[in-house]
Amino acid sequence: MLTPDLLNYVSSQSQTTTKAATVVLDLLYNQDATVPFITRYRKEVTGGLDEVQIANIQKFYEEYLEREKRRAFILETIDKMDKLTPELKAKILKATSITLLEDIYAPYKLKRKTKGQMALEAGLLKLCEIIKTSGKDLKKIEEEHFKDFINKEHKIETFDQALEGVKAILSDELTHNVELKEKLRIDYAQQANLKSEKRKNAESVKDFDKYKDYFEFEQKIKELKDPKVSHRFLALRRGMLQEVLKVELIYDEESALNTIKSFCDFYSKSAAQDFIDKTIKHALRRIHTSLELEFKGELKSICDESAINVFGENLKNLLLQPYLGAKTVLGIDPGIRTGCKIALIDQSGKFLLDTVIYPHPPKSDKQGSLHVIKTLIEKFKLSYIAIGNGTFGRETLQFLKENIAEISSGKVKAVLVNEDGASIYSASEIARKEFPDKDPTVRGAISIARRFQDPLAELVKIDPKSIGVGQYQHDVNQIKLKRNLQGVVESCVNYVGVDLNTASAPLLSFVSGVGNSVASNIIKEREKSGGFKSRKELLQISRFTEKVFEQSAGFLRIYEGSEPLDATFIHPESYCEIETWCSENKVTTSELISQADLISKLEKDSSLKDKLGSFTHEDIVKSLRAPRQDPRDEFKSFDYKKGLSDIKGIKTGEYYPGIVTNITKFGAFVDIGIKENGLIHISEMADVFVDDPLKVLKVGQQVNAKAIELDLERKRIALSLKSDTKPVHKKPRQASKQEFKNNAFASLKNFKS
Repeated sequence: MLTPDLLNYVSSQSQTTTKAATVVLDLLYNQDATVPFITRYRKEVTGGLDEVQIANIQKFYEEYLEREKRRAFILETIDKMDKLTPELKAKILKATSITLLEDIYAPYKLKRKTKGQMALEAGLLKLCEIIKTSGKDLKKIEEEHFKDFINKEHKIETFDQALEGVKAILSDELTHNVELKEKLRIDYAQQANLKSEKRKNAESVKDFDKYKDYFEFEQKIKELKDPKVSHRFLALRRGMLQEVLKVELIYDEESALNTIKSFCDFYSKSAAQDFIDKTIKHALRRIHTSLELEFKGELKSICDESAINVFGENLKNLLLQPYLGAKTVLGIDPGIRTGCKIALIDQSGKFLLDTVIYPHPPKSDKQGSLHVIKTLIEKFKLSYIAIGNGTFGRETLQFLKENIAEISSGKVKAVLVNEDGASIYSASEIARKEFPDKDPTVRGAISIARRFQDPLAELVKIDPKSIGVGQYQHDVNQIKLKRNLQGVVESCVNYVGVDLNTASAPLLSFVSGVGNSVASNIIKEREKSGGFKSRKELLQISRFTEKVFEQSAGFLRIYEGSEPLDATFIHPESYCEIETWCSENKVTTSELISQADLISKLEKDSSLKDKLGSFTHEDIVKSLRAPRQDPRDEFKSFDYKKGLSDIKGIKTGEYYPGIVTNITKFGAFVDIGIKENGLIHISEMADVFVDDPLKVLKVGQQVNAKAIELDLERKRIALSLKSDTKPVHKKPRQASKQEFKNNAFASLKNFKS
């Protein structure tokens, strides 16, 4: 039930109206609509909310339900204990976060009795009150009252034992004081630091020195929460888990003790202040330990979200990078001893043939290799050769560039393709089903060719974590990471749309409302019928219900079918209005799609706009006008700097064309045509201040960057996009350790891990 409290929470957190939140939640949970479907085809009722806003409404709705579920559990549990007083119930109902709920619940969920609870059972509460309020010192209290508290059954036989019990009672009271803990939590959030240092036995751990920037490190908690430096805590945590670093929460003890004293209204009344001071220190240690775990957990959650968001944005840009389209491609998976595996795919991505060439040592059969490639170029009229950028990829590219003009009259373009994840795909169940009789290296060559032809269609077959565009992907919450990345893939697939007659089952499975089993049924029906002529035919497929049709039809395109509108993003639910308009204007839908003047006439028709709604009308016009429905850019050729073969050839002050391969919160890694990637630090991305690299650059973007610093020993290249960057040295020099530390340099090997 959508209560006012729930809707207010969701709308305020997602920064939307309660009306919009109500509509979206109804579509998601009552009408089983997907986020992509709502985003594109329900703009009229959502007011044109974008995908991020709709996803946020869903996120905060689930967050609210989680909090209320926990609240109900706590109320029920304490009630069963017969400890739910009206005051306690009111406090639980008033709590606005799970953190506060857990603070209230803490004393009631202990699995075993605390020393304080045992002291209460021993009857020491009265002694505790005497010490707090009588104004007598401990010696006087012992003389007058101790006999009353001797309890051999509970092993209270001396005054010191009784005092230990009182200390435990008072410590429990302070530790479980919700208001006190919340005050300290607020103070810690503003003033506490996280400090790390090298453990004594750190050097026994392999590669311990990669954490050397954190051997003497300290920073405020509130600063570490900033997404721009979130990678630091993840590095600290990894170093801590590998027992290289000792990581502690640091807070001014005197300030914390004074805060606790301010909550002890009995402090000034008691004559046993030394005893109470020791008790307060004991309570502080317990509270500090609890807050340390809490803040580390909060930092982990914040840093996870930041890293996952960056990963998702990088993945999105990788999936939506420019595509080649329907052209025959020769894919090469480079190798040395076993040769370079070659695979040829046709315009639709269908595998045609494979072979092997040996252009590199030890065989060095360059003439034979060129003969094979020349034959394939002539027979299949090739224009593009895609080469994996792994081991010997650049050497293979160089070999072809040196000879390709001669064997193809300059008509063939050889390009490097990022092959991250290709080996994962080649050994996967999907690949084995596609090519059961082929070697994994041949499957890899096929994947490289297809990836160049259509990155999205091929990359959806690979676990996103294996694609190589994340940071600390193995350290973040894996459930959240998987959910986020699956959402990104789904978003991209539906943004681009799918050719129903050529798409693979993995690609179809990400279409709104489809899923794996229905995708498999689509493939079976397509193979049986030879292809679909109309979207309506989908309803004949097993498990393809009316609801699945509603959610998916607009994203599934059929070219050269019986219904021209099936080749567009226009949803079948709008066909009737469009066909009526065509009939009234004595034209066919085919004529409407092909004639710009008719589309303009439809655009200006206010009565049709009123019937369809302004958002839907606008989207229909855009779809009719699109020369191609694919919103991605088309592939444009790119060349690295000629003559550059390794890092020793880099010269500071010179410009190098490159492609952004990965982006983090501190900078972007760029492939400039050699083994080592260069790093554009966030401070070198523009002439103006940049607070987020993703606002300036994206994965797959082509840049022309200036080399500003080299570290030949550690094989690191610092690049800049600033227009006023000037080389400090004419020759490469060894950068100081402090310079690289300040620039947040991390080796690409460690970064990818």
